[in-house]
Amino acid sequence: MGVIDQFFITLFVAYGIVAGGSIAGGFGALFTERPAFLAMSILADQLKIWGLVGALGGSFDSYMQIEKIFVGNFSPVARQLIMIFAAFLGATAGSISIQWLVQVRS
Repeated sequence: MGVIDQFFITLFVAYGIVAGGSIAGGFGALFTERPAFLAMSILADQLKIWGLVGALGGSFDSYMQIEKIFVGNFSPVARQLIMIFAAFLGATAGSISIQWLVQVRS
């Protein structure tokens, strides 16, 4: 799988974790007679880190690739930094999408 393919997969996995988790949490709030949009807004912010971790595989293996920079092997480091950026971008896009959808003003 190429870098571009993996970039988009990582981006959309992070997006899906944040957006899907927020929507599912909104249903949970609705069933417990709490404000669903407010719960979705809060969950979108709280799930960003989990979107990042989930998209990167949930382990420290992805961060261990950065250690290879000291050996002089820059290719895995660059690839991993691109994947971290994709996960951040996807999680942030998911949070912004939910914030735009619910438009909760505090």
